[in-house]
Amino acid sequence: MTTCRTPASFAKHDLLGRHGSGTGLTRRSLLAGAASAAVVASGPAFAAAPRRVPFGSAIQAEYFDDAGYRALFRDHCDIVLPMNELKFDLVHPEREVFAFEPADRLVDFATENGKRSRGHTVVWWNGVPPWLAALNDPREIETELRRHVDAVVGRYAGRLESWDVCNEVVAHEAPYDAPMRDSFWQRALGSRHIPIAFRAVAGADPKAKLVLNDYDLEFRGERYDRRRASIVEIARQLQDAAIRIDAVGIQGHLYADQAVDIEALGRFGEALKRMGIALIVTELDVIDWKISGGPAGQDAAAAKSVGDLLEGVFAAGPPLAVIAWGMTDRHSWVDDVMPHGDGTPSRPLPFDATGRPKHWFRLIEKRLREG
Repeated sequence: MTTCRTPASFAKHDLLGRHGSGTGLTRRSLLAGAASAAVVASGPAFAAAPRRVPFGSAIQAEYFDDAGYRALFRDHCDIVLPMNELKFDLVHPEREVFAFEPADRLVDFATENGKRSRGHTVVWWNGVPPWLAALNDPREIETELRRHVDAVVGRYAGRLESWDVCNEVVAHEAPYDAPMRDSFWQRALGSRHIPIAFRAVAGADPKAKLVLNDYDLEFRGERYDRRRASIVEIARQLQDAAIRIDAVGIQGHLYADQAVDIEALGRFGEALKRMGIALIVTELDVIDWKISGGPAGQDAAAAKSVGDLLEGVFAAGPPLAVIAWGMTDRHSWVDDVMPHGDGTPSRPLPFDATGRPKHWFRLIEKRLREG
């Protein structure tokens, strides 16, 4: 099966009009940050030439007071976005309470330093606040979703260039007879929660690009073919309903021991390109828990994985951006969730724990400047 042709059994399934069972499997846990500590200043950017494809990173409010940490984003990013601070449960923790200060602080930092920013995320299965999860009436839940979008997306209208409108809606295994994730949103509203969210975000900020974001879209194997096909079909059904979708987000949490399917990624990008939909890499990092050889072996494996990802993504043309899921190894979820069995520190991000750039960040820079 190729990623640009949807199997007949799948095409007949109306993803946006009825419930799917999904698998309910839990993905990687939320980011677990290490204790905040100083990071050495990173110094000036590597080259004066502007990037043709912007590079960005997610930043975390809990480490923001560290000047060295801020410097990595100021010196090396075109785009700086709140990592967790705009997720539903954190920005809207109580029904009548919105906690905007952490996100405001990060968006203001981006603006004040001449950076762009983007929103992550409106609908996510793992970001439902308890007050919302306690509701049972679908009409009430839909009303609260729309109210949330009006308040949050509306607040940042014109300041965030894009939004991950729906995040991880495809089931972990994505079987053809039940491709949608079994989530609060799916159980409450069925798959129509996706068009509801896309329409609401478009209404709250008409200029923001609307992104469907998901993981495990880059590897080789039948499971990954199914996941790519699911995304293409959701995008097609949104367009069939005259609902705008501007891009698909490839999270890019790369397992360094798994092969990136460059050709399948190229076909995936071409299928979306024919629909007028771009690609964007949204959460790039490298999971190296099965890689031996210490820092040299880890970084070599990371360079291979990142290079293959970029080759596949660029095959259909330059993506909207490449966004890392943090800048320094000092602050990453990977070591907490997928540590090396022998205690070897993970090296998932473009800069090491002291704030020094890795060779594979220079490879990213070169590719993004070439476009």
